[in-house]
Amino acid sequence: MPIHDFFKSAFDALSVNDALGHPNGEIAFGYLRVSSSGQAEDGRSGLPRQVTHLHEIASKQRLRIPWGYVFADDDSGFDFVHRPDLSRLRQEYRNPERSAHAVVIEHLDRLSRNADWHQGFLLDEMKQFGLKVVFWKTFSSRIEQAVMGAIAQDDMEKAKQRMMEGNLHKARSGRVTAKVAAYGYKFVDSMGQEGPAAKRDTHYAIREDEAEPIRYIYRKVIEGYPMRRIAVMLEGKYPPPKRFKYWEPKMVAKIIKKPLYKGEFIAHQMMEIKVPAKKQPDNLTEATEKLVAKRVQRPRDEWIVVPVPAIVSLEDWEKANQLVANNIGRRKPKHPFLLTGLVICATCGYQYIGRRKVERREEKEYVLTNYRCAGRANRVKAVREKIGCDQKQTSMRRLDESVWTAIYEVLLHPEIMIDALEREYQGETNNQLRAQIDFLERQIREAKQEDGKMYKAYLMDAFDADEYSEHRSALKDRLYKLQDEARKLTEKLMSPEELEEKKQEIYMICQNAEKSGLVFDAPFDVQKNIITTIVDKIILDANASTFEIQGVLRGQYLFNDDGIVDIGNGGGGLGIKGSVICNPKGRGSSLRSTGSLQEKLVSLGHG
Repeated sequence: MPIHDFFKSAFDALSVNDALGHPNGEIAFGYLRVSSSGQAEDGRSGLPRQVTHLHEIASKQRLRIPWGYVFADDDSGFDFVHRPDLSRLRQEYRNPERSAHAVVIEHLDRLSRNADWHQGFLLDEMKQFGLKVVFWKTFSSRIEQAVMGAIAQDDMEKAKQRMMEGNLHKARSGRVTAKVAAYGYKFVDSMGQEGPAAKRDTHYAIREDEAEPIRYIYRKVIEGYPMRRIAVMLEGKYPPPKRFKYWEPKMVAKIIKKPLYKGEFIAHQMMEIKVPAKKQPDNLTEATEKLVAKRVQRPRDEWIVVPVPAIVSLEDWEKANQLVANNIGRRKPKHPFLLTGLVICATCGYQYIGRRKVERREEKEYVLTNYRCAGRANRVKAVREKIGCDQKQTSMRRLDESVWTAIYEVLLHPEIMIDALEREYQGETNNQLRAQIDFLERQIREAKQEDGKMYKAYLMDAFDADEYSEHRSALKDRLYKLQDEARKLTEKLMSPEELEEKKQEIYMICQNAEKSGLVFDAPFDVQKNIITTIVDKIILDANASTFEIQGVLRGQYLFNDDGIVDIGNGGGGLGIKGSVICNPKGRGSSLRSTGSLQEKLVSLGHG
């Protein structure tokens, strides 16, 4: 948990034997949350305050919370499903062999500020698994709990709206809305003075020590230097922006493209939306349901341009950007590589890139084609040392043919992926969705019953017409939200009909592969199309000669000049006993396996 260090000092100040609460109390979990990463990173009081409150109530309840039992998130208050530490806590208390049977939380809105159904679902789930929930701030009734939850959610929505309206007004009045001064600038007030007034009356002034390398970058681009070379030239000559330790080509490119440096600060340019996660998770349902926050540009007619002092002339800015636009991404590789964009380094996480090199030996030319880790290639020495990757390059021919061997065998046996799909259908994610839908449906039934009771009370003059209208409007709004949430979750749930549909899709993929020329020595374009369709990424450990395929097909393999060996260790890999696999030298070799076909497949429903 990366943010734990932020409040470790507060924890240590209160803990006895590395635990909060009563020294001899029963072991309990603790859960804390702040609404944004900024609150954790900027040294604000949210988490230390919560630590104090957890310590107080745990002491009274004779509970003890060891450091390793503290779960903390710095995510948004709305989406409980994808908060990492809350998800870990839920896994812990669903474990029948867990060592703690209580959880201590400061306040209900730390669990979730969404009163529509998230709070109720989480509390109901904890009760279902026999977990006692202890709040520092308690409620006298379920009504108070519901009201306070709704107030917290409403207050958060209103605060966000006020903040956005304040920023719009600030930008339209000609002031800068940035919270941190951009590289090359400093905050001043309308009189050009630095100080506290600049936080409210915010304007930009040029900071010369940072403006100098910006002008240098534009000058070198106009002179024709590539960005990778410029990054090397900057290293040691100018310190990089404070958030970075080294100059890198991507940083140089961002500086060149930034309209700020020609004198235009753009406010109200970005907005946050939820999009499907790019990273392929461990099963198909998560691949369709997991959403992450992404910042995207608003339509240009919504932008607000605030004039600021220009660091470079408009002419130089346009000339540099034109040169960059004409050169970036235009060059096509002279030699195509089958796995370009798919191979990830197991050590540093950078992509492997294809390299073609011609060598002369004894008056003969030899063409060498390899994959090498981008964490080591074409970088300044300081960056290479920081990344610390020691992975060697690997033969393109050997890796390409090894990967194609594994994929080729699966496409000949569609029942492998069908088996995985059925396991996913019965897996944990689908079960979790069913549980959430069941809870929402109970809430919907209760809301409808409450509506009927309210109407009978109105007929008996318990409410006047205005009161009844107000109560019924609030109830209908809640009912609509519950039904909308149930509908969204139902769309993500794999139904028996969808299971059959996906099976047919898999059969179709395999049949189309055969029609496209599914042979071991299929043409490059056929192999490329099939691989990019069913493979998300390939994690390569070139030093150990192993690779792991992730995607529709999943498996772990050892590859060498004699072929590939399935090393799934009971949790992955293809494993077809006795199959003859063509090796890179064109000979046949038996694929050794450590288990049955089903045992060797990583179920898409398991992590």
